[in-house]
Amino acid sequence: MLYIYSFVIILYGILLRFASWFNPKAKKMLEGRSVSFDIINEGKNKHPNADWIWIHAASLGEFEQGRYLIERIQSNYPQYRIALSFYSPSGYEARKNYKYADIVFYLPLDTTKNAEYLVKTLNPVLAIFIKYDFWWNHLYALSKSNINTVFISAMIRPDQYFVRYKLGRIRSILQGINHYYVQTKDSKEILKSLNIDQCTISGDSRLDSILKEKKPPLAIKREILEWKSSKRCFIYGSVHVSDIPVIKAMQDLDAYHIIVPHDVDEKNINHFTSSFPSSQRYTISGFQGNIVVLDQSGLLRFLYDLADIIYIGGGFGKGIHNVLEPLIYTKPIIVGPKYEKFPEAIELIAKDAIRTISHANQAINAAKTSLERYNKYTLSLQKQYIQENSGASDIILGSLGDNQWI
Repeated sequence: MLYIYSFVIILYGILLRFASWFNPKAKKMLEGRSVSFDIINEGKNKHPNADWIWIHAASLGEFEQGRYLIERIQSNYPQYRIALSFYSPSGYEARKNYKYADIVFYLPLDTTKNAEYLVKTLNPVLAIFIKYDFWWNHLYALSKSNINTVFISAMIRPDQYFVRYKLGRIRSILQGINHYYVQTKDSKEILKSLNIDQCTISGDSRLDSILKEKKPPLAIKREILEWKSSKRCFIYGSVHVSDIPVIKAMQDLDAYHIIVPHDVDEKNINHFTSSFPSSQRYTISGFQGNIVVLDQSGLLRFLYDLADIIYIGGGFGKGIHNVLEPLIYTKPIIVGPKYEKFPEAIELIAKDAIRTISHANQAINAAKTSLERYNKYTLSLQKQYIQENSGASDIILGSLGDNQWI
């Protein structure tokens, strides 16, 4: 099965080259991968006698799950150098100058040749993969070189193809991973059904990253406070075009509205401003009127504490975005119907700590109910979740040390 997988990867590489002619994201990936080995060799030459820990994240979201752990490793084990790889431009472009990593690079195309060269050149003492980015040739190359390999904040689901089907060597690679630090009991049970017992339920380490992140003083927060004065403020975080009907429904409530698109490219921003003709773009007009489209990235997570209600986007598309970032501010939170891949959302909704809607026309009632029902009980449920689910990074770091993998 690994041969078939490798053939598919080669075809994917060809399609990526074709897509790069008209797709900016594909072009960035292709250009970034073309210099990956140069970056690795330069880092190795700069630190010729160093022991390396390789950490891989698919994109920015997965990186945030491992960020606090990376910083703990860098602080507690300064003898190691950190090599950080990304699959997606959303991660690489945002963190290519990350100060806690010695080298940052795009993961090369997962061919046998690339994987063997990377592992041989970097020769890490430990490889850490975040969540569920399974690149079988790289994992196989690590296994053949007897390099300890773990997954952190892993999510294993019954619909994943490598769970549903016994795929020869791929199943062997899966079983050969040194350890899985998983988010849920269900993930552990699925691994057990695959004869994989090297597993610890540690939770989602992203909560640690959020809680430990220093909140910088932002001038924009003063702007928002002056703008909204004593009026309510609704923040729509990481929203997509598919969330526009929800935002329109919420306009009937007497409040100020901050729309924060997930993608802040010009085309997407124009789509939102044209959908809300009375809206203002933040970088052009600042905070004026009742509706502002925040067309600047990297600010959202620091602004949630100014909201009276938070709507998290993506639930009417491929899936909701991060609910943990706003959760730490203990505010009323509403999400769309597609949250089934996110255990934190499932648990919080089941406890009535956050609310979900299945149609846009339910949004205004959900908002009214949230404002009316948000009380000490709801706040205590959110605080309880935070208390019970923080500390994953400490569990993982302790286990890595106990097993002498670090």
